[in-house]
Amino acid sequence: MADKKIDNVVVGDIETNCWLYRLEGEQDGSAPCIVIDPGDEAEEIIARLKGLFWVPRFIFLTHGHFDHILALPALIEAFVKGAFGNGKPKVGIHRLDAQYLGKGAFTAHRNSYSAAGGNPAEISSLWKPMPEADILFEEGDAAGPFKVLHIPGHTQGSIGLYDDEAGVLFSGDTLFKGDWGRTDLPGGNEDQIQQSLKRLLSMDGNIVVYPGHGPTTSIGEERQKFHG
Repeated sequence: MADKKIDNVVVGDIETNCWLYRLEGEQDGSAPCIVIDPGDEAEEIIARLKGLFWVPRFIFLTHGHFDHILALPALIEAFVKGAFGNGKPKVGIHRLDAQYLGKGAFTAHRNSYSAAGGNPAEISSLWKPMPEADILFEEGDAAGPFKVLHIPGHTQGSIGLYDDEAGVLFSGDTLFKGDWGRTDLPGGNEDQIQQSLKRLLSMDGNIVVYPGHGPTTSIGEERQKFHG
């Protein structure tokens, strides 16, 4: 990646972007960071973090779908225990997607997966109990270096994570390069996602967009595609 503060691990069958965002400061040769959307393949994410000497202080979820959170339990365990750990990373998700974490999470994910045309048994085979959220986001909240943008439509609790100083936006499954997220799953709404897209595309065109799937883009590039 061109930005030395940002790294990426593409994980799972749906090729989810797990973004790693370095924070300021260093302790014992390791730098704190934020993990965004650890969708699968926890061992790959952990190996990348160890190779970078980055330690997650936070794990932020742009929304609650299974392909963005499956590695969460193993990731937390790896950094709570062992010499490389330094305490449990705090997990943040929007309040309206909180059902995808904690005690009732299995049912929420099974229903969502079934609605997507998947076999619920596949969720059972992959499942590990999900932790409760430590932080429930709302619109405008500060989350480390980010401002939380509530951008519903893909799910009711979809968010963007915007670092104004760095000029970067993590858009989850709301805005992709040349496309946007599906709205036919539980909690999806096409009218809402169009309003969310309108909001994002009104932002500074120089903002670099790091989506939940696929290559990076910019607000300006996407605005030109959407509006000609």
